[in-house]
Amino acid sequence: MTLPVLYSFRRCPYAMRGRLAIAISGVEVEHREILLRDKPDAMLKASPKGTVPVVVPPDGPVIEE
Repeated sequence: MTLPVLYSFRRCPYAMRGRLAIAISGVEVEHREILLRDKPDAMLKASPKGTVPVVVPPDGPVIEE
């Protein structure tokens, strides 16, 4: 089973809220902590804006911010 991927930055308040909501909901994700000055290509391909949090499901629309 492929899990959705959550791209997050630990000090971003929006990403903190996203991680909290995911934890409370019980949804399993693959959490990938990023550095905003060195964003991974896979994240930028899914979300060209380059903002966090971003959830990339295995099938379906990308969820940004």
